[in-house]
Amino acid sequence: MDKLFGFLAPTIIYTFIFLLNLLLPGRWVVGYATKINSDEKLNYRLNGIWVLFILIFCWFLLGYSGLLPWDWLYLYRWYALSGAICLGIAFSLAVVLPFPAVTNSFLTDFFLGRAENLQLWGGKIDAKMWLYLVGAILLELNILSFTAHHALVYGSEASVG
Repeated sequence: MDKLFGFLAPTIIYTFIFLLNLLLPGRWVVGYATKINSDEKLNYRLNGIWVLFILIFCWFLLGYSGLLPWDWLYLYRWYALSGAICLGIAFSLAVVLPFPAVTNSFLTDFFLGRAENLQLWGGKIDAKMWLYLVGAILLELNILSFTAHHALVYGSEASVG
């Protein structure tokens, strides 16, 4: 069962990030990308630092309460990696297939994308910014988990170099 949860961990974490990104307040900034067929710059809603702090706090609570080991993401890293790859392929297909081809090569369209600047709810959720956010937060959670594993295995006797 832990292996299945390891595989589903990226989906669960990404969903939690999506909900926090949607629900938490943020500040609006003018971006560098322009709206399609316009010179008007897109607006982006930024609240990533709060989403990061809340997820780190949740990681801390799960470890402190004993619901999950501090190093759970480390212990199931290969299952989480395979889950992230499958989720990435599914997400890419979901945002590529509905749109008309841009090039003659599906692989090129799959890699570069077909739609420009996908946004939901008037820019409240921006695909590009959300992908930056999930990447950064999952990296931070993995760093915390890997550091916790190192501390649990080697304790205070660990040395650098």
